[in-house]
Amino acid sequence: MRRLTIPNAGTQARQNVSSELSELRGMSYEHLRLTRWPFPIVPEPAFCTFLADRQQLRGDIDVLLRSLSRQDASSIHLMWSWFGAGKTHTLFYFANCAAALSKHGQRRLYAVYSEFPKSVRSFVDLYRSFARGIHPEDLVDAYLEISTSAASDQLKRELRTASPDLANAINVLVTGTESTQTVAMRWLQGEALPASEFRTIGVSHKIATSEEASRIFSALVSLLNLAARSQGNGLSRVVWLLDEFQRIEKLPPSTRDEIGVGLHSTFNACPTGLSIIVSFSGRPQPQLPAWFSKELRDRIGRTKVLVLPPMTADQGAEFIRDVLSHWRSLEGWNAGPYFPFTEESCRFIIEEIQRTEELKPRAIMHAFNAVLQEAEPLLESGDMQTIEPEFASRILAEYVAPPALDGDQ
Repeated sequence: MRRLTIPNAGTQARQNVSSELSELRGMSYEHLRLTRWPFPIVPEPAFCTFLADRQQLRGDIDVLLRSLSRQDASSIHLMWSWFGAGKTHTLFYFANCAAALSKHGQRRLYAVYSEFPKSVRSFVDLYRSFARGIHPEDLVDAYLEISTSAASDQLKRELRTASPDLANAINVLVTGTESTQTVAMRWLQGEALPASEFRTIGVSHKIATSEEASRIFSALVSLLNLAARSQGNGLSRVVWLLDEFQRIEKLPPSTRDEIGVGLHSTFNACPTGLSIIVSFSGRPQPQLPAWFSKELRDRIGRTKVLVLPPMTADQGAEFIRDVLSHWRSLEGWNAGPYFPFTEESCRFIIEEIQRTEELKPRAIMHAFNAVLQEAEPLLESGDMQTIEPEFASRILAEYVAPPALDGDQ
């Protein structure tokens, strides 16, 4: 069986985009032989087009995407990560790979990223986080595709069965003015607006109950599926990337149970065309955390968990090589693999990290970012040619490592 190869934009295209963004920001990193600053602490979705090191994880994601693009049964998957091991970057990478597959003529995968809200009262809050991640143009394109097909009547029936308000809101998204389209999207995202604003688009009330949120969620999945069948693609799939799920542990038991029921009911209402990747932090154990509801455990069944553990020293060095190589400028193709660092300074920084904490991408990015920030003006002026271990040692001695996060002892 042929193994799926995840397409990407290509090195040249990445460098062009990075150079343009650097110019827009007034930045130039020619002296570093890089197209952008290589150690951002907070992941930027548009730039998460690669995984440094993590060969096993890349392969697991490759296999999962292949499966999701070739069959339509709904599924739940798990991503279990140590704190700071790169799960959010990995989810953005997954979303970018899914988008690339769709652009290259594969089955359409709609990746929707959202965080488990910090303040949650019911499943409605999870629905809101999901709806804010949907691209309105995807819904509009799907509705227009179906409106001219034999599935038009079926779609209208399904939308009105799920919610008459939903049918009106989708219609306004397609045919309304800019102001009414904004109101329709805000309603779809679960916002509380004055009744007078709702009435301008034919909506009677806000999305207020978990049951209604679940019905609307499943209707949106059905809308995208119907559009794919209308186009002759056979299927589409919504992939909900639900990050920071460990936050559910802090909620009252009654709220946890209500959210578990909401997720379970929504999944049951979407037998095809939906995958949920539940991502959470904490030290992986043989069994799932107790805060997974019985219903969710049952629906998850047996699945291969995507695990992001700490790295070894060699993996940390490969991580840095991959990061620098990915952002290497065309003029810097012949620079050393660790430039502007040396291999010795790279190894030294990694050893320094390991003296106080586990070797994880976030810790690596913090340490290398601190050293490069101090070295960058010296490299630009020519007062420094490469970053040596002595310089890195002096800089790191001036920086205080943060304490370990709760649950990361």
